[in-house]
Amino acid sequence: MRLLVIDDEEDICDTIAEIAAARGFEVATINDPAAVAAKLEQFPPDIIIMDLMMPGIDGVELLRLMVDKVKNAKICLMSGSDTRVLNSARRLGSAHGLDVVAAMEKPIDIAVLRATLDDLAGKGKTIESTDIAHALALGQMVLHYQPVIEIATRRVKGAEALIRWAHPVRGILPPADFLDQLVAEGLMQPLTEHVINTAVQQAAKWHQAGEELTVAMNVTASSLLELNLPDRLIDLCKQHEVPPERIILEVTENEAMLDVTRTMDVLLRMRIRNVGVSIDDFGTGHSSLRELQRMPFSEMKIDKSFVVDMATNKDCLVIVNSIIDLGHNLGLKVIAEGVEDVRIWRMLTEKRCDFAQGFYMAKAMPPDEFDRWLTSWREMTPE
Repeated sequence: MRLLVIDDEEDICDTIAEIAAARGFEVATINDPAAVAAKLEQFPPDIIIMDLMMPGIDGVELLRLMVDKVKNAKICLMSGSDTRVLNSARRLGSAHGLDVVAAMEKPIDIAVLRATLDDLAGKGKTIESTDIAHALALGQMVLHYQPVIEIATRRVKGAEALIRWAHPVRGILPPADFLDQLVAEGLMQPLTEHVINTAVQQAAKWHQAGEELTVAMNVTASSLLELNLPDRLIDLCKQHEVPPERIILEVTENEAMLDVTRTMDVLLRMRIRNVGVSIDDFGTGHSSLRELQRMPFSEMKIDKSFVVDMATNKDCLVIVNSIIDLGHNLGLKVIAEGVEDVRIWRMLTEKRCDFAQGFYMAKAMPPDEFDRWLTSWREMTPE
């Protein structure tokens, strides 16, 4: 894999190049930002690691330059500026259509650099369309379940179903490694059907075992436009003898707003049938508060990009607190994603956020592992 490092400090380029070469990368470095355009022609990279703060041409200008010159490269940004600048640059690159997948603060932590390179190496491995089609046909697309915890009582409310690819060679792959290719191949619809069927069956197993656990699943914009989706879902619940109130559909803010009238039709019919409807990744979309108020949501999920930094970033803390207040004032339950340490848990407790989801409590797990974790959690958290 080809890695291009862009930084005006030669020592940093050399350090990254040495560590990357030891991991099997073919590395090229540039100290002069003005030479980037020519280098991209000579050395088309799979991955780019670039500094934002450079003389002559800054990183924002370079991102603009790369729009027409970089097709499929994964981009990692570096900066000695504050986190807010780095995150804004990351969002700007994504808005340009670039695949900005990581960001590192300077001075660089060598352990973080190694982990980032390993992660980028995994993301850069090509997924063939035939592999994805076979994976669906062979049942290699599996669901893992991440617990959702009620903060006030520490009781397990339910779980979110998250897709994973049980790859026969590369192991368990997250959706970031294959979802874009799957969409490009037009396989999103069969994957969504597979997720819905599998999640409902799992909800039925828990229900039959006497567990009152909800199962939340993500649905795509195209699914939301299918007027028969509520009927299909309810028929599936009847078939597996699971109460509809055990099922929650998660819809991202942007997808809900693509066709407001049709989406409202589908979601309202879900709510009439007691299926829960959650607005996912809230705070990252472009919905108006008026449209949000009109939608029949039962809960709101705060995007993890705000939650993970709320203990160290004042702006993120203000946003999280504002979303909790907004959700409660609209009569919605609020779930915080990305709860990764006890500090965040305590802050959410003080703010009276309803539910939490994140690595602090548990990662996403296969069903059997989830059941073992649930028993262990209850032993540590007496009723």
